[in-house]
Amino acid sequence: MTRIASILLLVLFGASWTAAQKVTISDELPMRTDLSYDIIGELRGKVLLFRNEVNKFGVQAFDENMRSSWEKEIELDKKLINLIGITSTSDSFTLFYYFRERGSTILKAATFDASANLRDSVTLTDLGFLFVTPEFEFIVSEDESKVMIYYPDRDDIFRVLVFDNQTMKLLWEKSFKDDDYNETEDVVHMMVDNRGGMHAVIEKDHFHSRQERHRYEVFRYSGILGAEITQFAVPLKGMITFDVQFDIDNKNNRLTGGGFYYEKNPERAEGAFVLFIPEDPNGAVLKFKAFDDDFVDRLAGKEQRNNRGLEEIEVRDLVLRNDGGLLIIGEENKNYYRRMTTANRSMVYDNMSRSVVDYFYEDLFILAFYPDGNLHWNTILHKKQYSQDDEGVFSSYFLFKTPAFLRLIFNDEIKFENTVSEYVLRGTGQYDRNSILSTENLQLRLRFREGVQTSPERILVPSERRGRLRIARIDLL
Repeated sequence: MTRIASILLLVLFGASWTAAQKVTISDELPMRTDLSYDIIGELRGKVLLFRNEVNKFGVQAFDENMRSSWEKEIELDKKLINLIGITSTSDSFTLFYYFRERGSTILKAATFDASANLRDSVTLTDLGFLFVTPEFEFIVSEDESKVMIYYPDRDDIFRVLVFDNQTMKLLWEKSFKDDDYNETEDVVHMMVDNRGGMHAVIEKDHFHSRQERHRYEVFRYSGILGAEITQFAVPLKGMITFDVQFDIDNKNNRLTGGGFYYEKNPERAEGAFVLFIPEDPNGAVLKFKAFDDDFVDRLAGKEQRNNRGLEEIEVRDLVLRNDGGLLIIGEENKNYYRRMTTANRSMVYDNMSRSVVDYFYEDLFILAFYPDGNLHWNTILHKKQYSQDDEGVFSSYFLFKTPAFLRLIFNDEIKFENTVSEYVLRGTGQYDRNSILSTENLQLRLRFREGVQTSPERILVPSERRGRLRIARIDLL
């Protein structure tokens, strides 16, 4: 039988209060090369894991002690099925998928209860004959009530569907055209709000040679019967934005974006920017804030003084503030490719070479902006993660949200015996760093980026180690 581990760890958060972490580890499951999986979440006291093995779908359930409770195979139309995405509630989950039937491509949704019994099934649309099966993109609204599925129909046309998870009805299906869309150059960002409206942002001419033409083309559709798709451009004032994310601020009814830009040196980020677009785009706010010398010195070191800016940084998360402001969470991320040559002992002249990839996920930094786009504060959270030939899947962090603060949880080092730490970040930019647990003797290698937060106190994190899959349930009490 597989060992079940449950440990209670006390961690000091400052001098005035303590918190306890309870970690419960599931039975282990074999990891096959053709297996992919998704943590569905916690439904009626059971942790559910979705398993996809070469067109064979199944659900594995774990009880309160994370012991294997039951396993059930799921059949969908008894055809060759391709999964698009999964959503879940407290008592059900829904699979979105497509298949071909008599030359047509059919999109469907099927809802199952907490015991993986089919509750309802509905056809979203029949796309007819498609010469090439598109790569469907799957977007979920903030409250998970709406699902958007879209794909490029032709070179410059996008086909979009929005589905209501609660009523199991297709709300609308529509196409829009971007007359000068370039698939190899333009970057598309698609979002759906809690009301079922579409927001599309397409990055245009983001090259140094086209600096004056760089802009965002924005397409909007409310989903209301009789409404039209609106389009407008946001010029970027001669700056080049090379890494950006967008989100919908449902509380303040506006589109929000944030990222990094350069003006002169395409090799380095020279600052950060935010973009707020309300329902009336004439009230849009676009602000650029150059990195100051002190911030660059603290993050990159003083050796950068003669060539200002930051290299190899990415936007990891946007966090919307209640007042309409925004937090941009960035991370230093470096990949190095090396060629290694080894000699075959049996034949002196038979040399073999292979590529080795080194992954470095280093310091995090947070930039907080007011609703008017001005910078509120910034802070740097130090960490150093290094791994090799693993695509960095055990690196970076998990963003755990609570009403009072954010917790950024990560592996201190990428190795079999490791310490898990966290930064507790407050709304003022102040933070504490704490050790949460040690994986020594627990046989865990945690993939925090694939974690799922199921409550204000609980996270489910997959662990992959030596061909075995486990789920760690961490209670931040």
